[in-house]
Amino acid sequence: MNRRDAHAGMSRADRPQKTATLLARRIVREIFEQKLDIGDPLESEREMLQHYDVGRGTLREALRHLELEGVLRIRPGRGGGPIVDAPSSRHLASTLALLLQFEGATFGSVLETRKHLEPLTARLAAERVTPELRRELEESVVRMDSLLGDADAFLLENRAFHGCVAWGGRNPIVGFFINSLHWITDGSVLGAQYPTRFQKAINLAHRNITEAIVAGDADGAWEAMGAHMDETATYFKKKYPELVNRELTWDLVDK
Repeated sequence: MNRRDAHAGMSRADRPQKTATLLARRIVREIFEQKLDIGDPLESEREMLQHYDVGRGTLREALRHLELEGVLRIRPGRGGGPIVDAPSSRHLASTLALLLQFEGATFGSVLETRKHLEPLTARLAAERVTPELRRELEESVVRMDSLLGDADAFLLENRAFHGCVAWGGRNPIVGFFINSLHWITDGSVLGAQYPTRFQKAINLAHRNITEAIVAGDADGAWEAMGAHMDETATYFKKKYPELVNRELTWDLVDK
């Protein structure tokens, strides 16, 4: 535990919660109690002021907090207002990147974390593979073949593939965390290039991973993903050593 975590743990019980924070949590609780879905509207501002018996400033602060967290979005104009939404891995990535900036963590430390965690995601996916997951992975590999040479589109599909593997293990903690790491380690944002030769190597690795997962070969999936992560780390260390040692900053992740 770092000093900031230790301090936060000791002071939490003594720190009063802001009214807006308590209200935001109550709104989330009621969204679930009422079984509202994404796209469902909440009450109007006037109705919410009466419902929660708070001031307009407190209500707007609570709604703004929930909007930043991805829990809702504000529809502008007449008939607009708060609409239920859902947080995504980008919100987790933003919070994580902010924490890592204050800790002085580097791009390389995130690559190292992925190197150790992503083989686990492949193992879980192979152990829990479904017909739908098989289809999604096989289709992703085919799409990546067609996108060779188009770096931007290829990288989007690359992220989708790893997200598919992570969520394929049917563990939401793993899914959200791995996806958030991918947002943080988008080397293209920092100027890294992904030439066609490297894209082909990535796609070959994805084929090997897919074959193992589709076959339900947990050990093979672990090994294939581990080899892929080793190859990726080696590429960045060789081609972009300054990038590997660069400290992460919050602005790398745009929610």
